[in-house]
Amino acid sequence: MKCLRIVLLAIVASQLFACAAITVTETGDPNFLYRPHYKESKPFYLWGIVGEHKVNTQRVCRNRPVVQLQTKYTLTDVAWAIGTLGIYMPRTAMVWCERKVK
Repeated sequence: MKCLRIVLLAIVASQLFACAAITVTETGDPNFLYRPHYKESKPFYLWGIVGEHKVNTQRVCRNRPVVQLQTKYTLTDVAWAIGTLGIYMPRTAMVWCERKVK
């Protein structure tokens, strides 16, 4: 029983302290000066193995250029993953479009 607690504690700690974000930009330098135009949590299952999602950036940005894309585990995503022991493991997708200059 003690071994099971240690294993569960190790799994929870690894999920809490893991940093998992992927950012794609045209220049290579991320820019988080303003909020994303699109942000949505996408469902994945079985520790992220099952599930595939696509974001239509043309529809999101209304044919404006895409500045950057990012996927990451938010605090809520990690809480769901821990609460379901990885069976449900959402991941948040974000899109930044070129801002209109006035």
